[in-house]
Amino acid sequence: MKLLDNINFCKIKKITAIELSVILLALVGIGIYYSPNFMNKQEVMMAAKIKADGAIFTSKALEEFAANSNIKPSQVAQKVAGELNLTTQNPYNKKAQAYTFETTCKGCNSVEFDDKANMIILTTYNNKGELMARTVIKPPSFVVYSKGE
Repeated sequence: MKLLDNINFCKIKKITAIELSVILLALVGIGIYYSPNFMNKQEVMMAAKIKADGAIFTSKALEEFAANSNIKPSQVAQKVAGELNLTTQNPYNKKAQAYTFETTCKGCNSVEFDDKANMIILTTYNNKGELMARTVIKPPSFVVYSKGE
């Protein structure tokens, strides 16, 4: 009899269903608390990346205009967008291009040009397709409009 009592005493206590559900509930609570902060930081980083891509495009376009004063905006826009799309990815969608000639896009820079007015308009959109910034490149300078200004 004493042998059986020693065996029962030495058994490892099992985790009950209530204890397991409390642990699971605590983990879910921690996840819910931290996930909005993580998503907001990620969104801010992606928005900063797409705005930086717009600044790079502007710099390269002005460089092209400075190198050749007779070049048309359509040629500059196509050349710069083609070069940058080879090395730059859309931060919101890796399969989509970072620079596009579509009038609206999600998470990219939309490039429009007007050879008669001698300008390029670069519009930056977030992942919802909302305007983040608009840059007008008219050699020898440019003007930037950002949402919130």
